[in-house]
Amino acid sequence: MRPIEPAKQGATAGLTGRIADFWTRNVNAERIMGRAVSACERGSDGYFRDLEEQRYRSHRHLPSWIASMRPGAGVLEVGCGVGVESAAMARQGLKVTAVDLTIVGVATANRRARRQHLDSRYACADAEHLPFADRSFDYVYSFGVMHHAADTQACVDEAFRVLKEGGEALIMLYHRHSLNELMHRLLRVPFEERDELCPVVRRFTKAEVRSMFARFRAVELHSDFVYGEGYGALFRWTPDFLYRLLSRWAGWHLMIRARR
Repeated sequence: MRPIEPAKQGATAGLTGRIADFWTRNVNAERIMGRAVSACERGSDGYFRDLEEQRYRSHRHLPSWIASMRPGAGVLEVGCGVGVESAAMARQGLKVTAVDLTIVGVATANRRARRQHLDSRYACADAEHLPFADRSFDYVYSFGVMHHAADTQACVDEAFRVLKEGGEALIMLYHRHSLNELMHRLLRVPFEERDELCPVVRRFTKAEVRSMFARFRAVELHSDFVYGEGYGALFRWTPDFLYRLLSRWAGWHLMIRARR
């Protein structure tokens, strides 16, 4: 039987390097289970248009989450990839600092920011060892990244460290008690790339998340995104009310808002 990525995985020597290599070869948001999202050159305006159209068509819960952050505030995005979300935050009036483990992600995002005059700065950094002083940011934003790190708890602890008092972390982690988890287990399909196992794809229960965020003063948590465009006609034809109901019951994304 074909293996899939384990839900729980410990850190091992050289794991961060293997993670960086995987996401350098499989640039996030460029493909959906092996299918290219854009035929345009990486970093071009057409490329970003295609990636953003697909992302927000599928991730319908994301725009309101981004819009909930206060314009003018300082936000650190952890795991920015090619900068789709950081550009949206900069256009909203946030002062954006963003880091990614991959050079290709940072370089692509930085070229766009300069070309479009966006208020965003980019650096290559490990989420477990952020190169910022304590209490530096009003927000820490990380969507679908920390569950791929060698040490997810260390990433959460770093988010806490760099947040100002009263600041908020907006973080998405994968949900183990979800319909997507069940389908991948039944069909034995890897979670990120159809023909290659991602080095780390942790999935968490709500109880585990609350324990991980225990240092925070307040934590709001709900599930969303029961399935996306990889589910084909099922995604396209599910009525909105039913999709929202299923997402809250068995969504793949644990949406976490934690106040320091």
